[in-house]
Parts: sequence; structure tokens; C-alpha cells
Amino acid sequence: MRLGIRKSIGKVLRNIRKYEFRFRKFILGFESAVCMFCYIDKYSAKKILTDQKVKIGKNCDIETPLYFHNCQDFSKLSIGDNCHIGKNCFFDLSDEIMIKDNVIVSMQCTFLTHLDASYSKISKVYPKTKKPIIINNDSYLGANCTILMGVELGSCNLVSAGSVVIKSSPENSFLAGVPAVINKQIKF
Repeated sequence: MRLGIRKSIGKVLRNIRKYEFRFRKFILGFESAVCMFCYIDKYSAKKILTDQKVKIGKNCDIETPLYFHNCQDFSKLSIGDNCHIGKNCFFDLSDEIMIKDNVIVSMQCTFLTHLDASYSKISKVYPKTKKPIIINNDSYLGANCTILMGVELGSCNLVSAGSVVIKSSPENSFLAGVPAVINKQIKF
């Protein structure tokens, strides 16, 4: 009996948070609403993301807190089937981030899809740019990885914790370092 009550209360609270997000978005703007992902539970976060048209596959586990930047909606984010997104991940949605099936994204991973030096002199050499990020099937990103714009990780890639990935990689690669380099090809 107790478990049924908890489940019912949890369902009600998730719906309340979904409508709170909609209300904040309508009244205060999207940036204010997105701040909710810093303190809500993972079940409410998944419900809100689904409600806001994020493509989330079956059997996904999305931990909170999550951080989103440069977005007016979540339309540029898609997550495939059987994925895990760890705590404290940061998503720059200036361009698309596609996480395909069976991908593990460990805690504190960062996805940066743009470069904007704004008004500094460096912007003449490195103008404002944005490119998508694609993480293909069966890949694993270790804790605290950073994936930069334009990167496409091939299927079955393993990225070591703390790595900064600046270039795309072929399938079955083990990457590590700052910047990340292919240490070896994974053989199955």
C-alpha cells in the first residue's frame, strides 16, 4: 500500500513540475525555465524534456542536474534508445547534439557546439562558428569529457575520462588525452 501512494504522489509531482516549466517558459522565458533542471529529480526532468519535444528513445536514464546553454527550445537534442546521461552534463544547443543508441555519457561531460569570440580581436581569426556533434551507437564517454563542435564519434568508441575530443574518430576507437588522440583500435 505504501509503495502505491509514493508512486501516485511521484506521478502528481512530475506533472506539477511539467506545468511549472511551461508556466515559467511562458511568463519568464525559456532561460528561466531551463534553470529548473538544476534542482528537479531525474523523473521530472525526463517528463519535461519529453513534453518539450526532445527525441528520447526507450529505456533511457537521464540524471540531474543538467545544464543547457544557447537554446530557445530543446529541438536540437536527440537521445537514442538505452542511453545513460550522467549528472552535471552541460549541453550547448547552438547546433544539434545527436546521441544515438546504447551510449553511456558519464557525469560532468560537456558538449560545445559553437565558438564565438564576440568582439575581441581573435574573432577576426576565429569567426563565429557552430557545428553539430554526433555520438554514434555503443559509445562510452568517461567522466568529465569535453566534446567540441563538429565532432562525430564512430560506433563503439571509448573516450577516457577527462579527455577533450577535438576531431572526429572512426569506429572501434579508444581515445584519451588533451587533446584526445586514438590510442588504439578496439577489437571485438
